[in-house]
Amino acid sequence: MKFRKKLIAGLAAAMLLLGGCGGKEAIDENGAYASGMALLEQGNLNEALAQFKTAVDQKDHVVEAYRGEGIVYLQEGTYSSAVTMFSRCLEAWENSGGRDQDFRDDVLMYQAEAYFKNNNIDEAIRIYTTITDGDNSDKAYLLRGIAYVTKGDVDSAVKDFDKVVKEAPTYENCIHIYEAMASASRKADGAEYLKKALEQKPETAEDYYNEGVVYYSIGNLENAKDDLSHAIEMGSSAAVEMLGKVCIEMGQTETAREAYQDMINKGEFQAAAYNGLALCDIADGQYQSGLEKIQIGLQDTSDPDAVKNLLYNEIVAYEKLLDFETAKAKMAEYLALYPNDENAIRENKFLSTR
Repeated sequence: MKFRKKLIAGLAAAMLLLGGCGGKEAIDENGAYASGMALLEQGNLNEALAQFKTAVDQKDHVVEAYRGEGIVYLQEGTYSSAVTMFSRCLEAWENSGGRDQDFRDDVLMYQAEAYFKNNNIDEAIRIYTTITDGDNSDKAYLLRGIAYVTKGDVDSAVKDFDKVVKEAPTYENCIHIYEAMASASRKADGAEYLKKALEQKPETAEDYYNEGVVYYSIGNLENAKDDLSHAIEMGSSAAVEMLGKVCIEMGQTETAREAYQDMINKGEFQAAAYNGLALCDIADGQYQSGLEKIQIGLQDTSDPDAVKNLLYNEIVAYEKLLDFETAKAKMAEYLALYPNDENAIRENKFLSTR
């Protein structure tokens, strides 16, 4: 399921840190580096890259600007260039005194991801190994474990995953471990890690949301629905979108529609909400109506992930309408924007036969 696959991909990307080795210095809000970060957060990769290059030329937070360039290339799928920029960043960090180890580890996380996505698994493993003794050791072990799974070395992965649940048996970590094990046809073993997550007692809205995701991951949709509903009662907006996904899978599209419409009424996550309504329409066979919802959602371009989902589901709707020519044209446009989307690549192979 797409949502579950995103969980692994999402954790593989390190969190953006605005500080780094220059974190103690004042950042000019009107400078090129600050502009690049703002554009990056908006998903405007081309302009962000230009600003980061300008920042390097102007000696404006050079170390962080190199990292910014690497992140742009990583998000674009130009992984070799990303590796190069992260190497330049680390070199500049060392030349500047290299005092902030958290920044170094952050950049190494990104660089390892770039190697991983460029199918250089051994190099990714080597880098994760160098940061397993840092403050984010649980994340390093988790990602190294995922890399071992990808390489086919499940035994080494299990050793890393066991360390993760010993250090930080969080809902999120356990979900990612389960998904990694499931990808290696070891769902039963992966489910044991999910049981660790379910040993916790949810207290906050976020806890109930995460427990709902755990139940969703193991296919217990009824419990997932109950937890997500509880999270919504406690004020979780994210749970509204997730509850919609669960209801659609349960065939309860009217309940899902209510959840997404509630998001729209509250002015929250508009693009994602319209994408959800479109999915409800597609599930109910109302393909033209789904396309209309998608067009409304695309008017809100503030959420790059939602826009990507909308564009993909637009292709699905045209396929359902048996308008394969339009679907092929939309797919070509989509792959130009997201050339490394594995789901789209597989779907494009199907379209080529129509």
